[in-house]
Amino acid sequence: MPKKVYIKNESFDPIYKSVNFPFLFKARILSGALMALGFFVLGTQVILPLVSFKTQDKVSKPMESTVLGVATGFKDFSFSELKDNKNIEAEEQNVPEFFFLSIPKLKIENAKVKTDFTGSSPEEFLGHYKGSSLPGEKGNSFIYGHSVLPWFYNPRNYKTIFSTLGDLEAGDMFTIKYNNKDLSYKVEEKEVFYPNQVNPLENWKPGYLNESTVSLMTCWPAGTKTKRLLVKASLLE
Repeated sequence: MPKKVYIKNESFDPIYKSVNFPFLFKARILSGALMALGFFVLGTQVILPLVSFKTQDKVSKPMESTVLGVATGFKDFSFSELKDNKNIEAEEQNVPEFFFLSIPKLKIENAKVKTDFTGSSPEEFLGHYKGSSLPGEKGNSFIYGHSVLPWFYNPRNYKTIFSTLGDLEAGDMFTIKYNNKDLSYKVEEKEVFYPNQVNPLENWKPGYLNESTVSLMTCWPAGTKTKRLLVKASLLE
């Protein structure tokens, strides 16, 4: 009886077949396309924004809306608890449009503060809450600004300017230049609140003392939106 000889049929074997286009597409082209897409996403959503955040004093809206921008706190944000001051009437007096804040410990120099600001998201300056006292006057002046993860801190960028505000301690000094007067303030304390606990018109010292104070506020921890940090300081006579 003749021996039977079996010959392997390699026509359906993607390894031995000379060209198997479906297998080639899955193994080479598709994987290559996915890798290229991954590098594109990494570059546009992480690397490019990282370079932008570290080198530019003003970050563009597209960069703020990237994955890295959202994760680090650059995305558009409003202090919702500060929206109800548009109808507050300020006293008629010689009030400048801006005054200037300098905090040497944080390397902040002559940062612009918009006087009687009625918005809830100061993006090109710090905001002075309309209705709170003006610098040098009796009562409390309420100033607020944005923060992101401290690693991206840039004292010239108003989206990051208060990122290291928590580094201030009792005894630290800062100055406000208001109407060509240099006013020196000394930090006394700092507190953390939930947004609904913040009252920007509250005087944190008794009125009978006739003192002039300042509260500096930002989101806390820096880069998140859950709480608010208030640094409180008093004017030195």
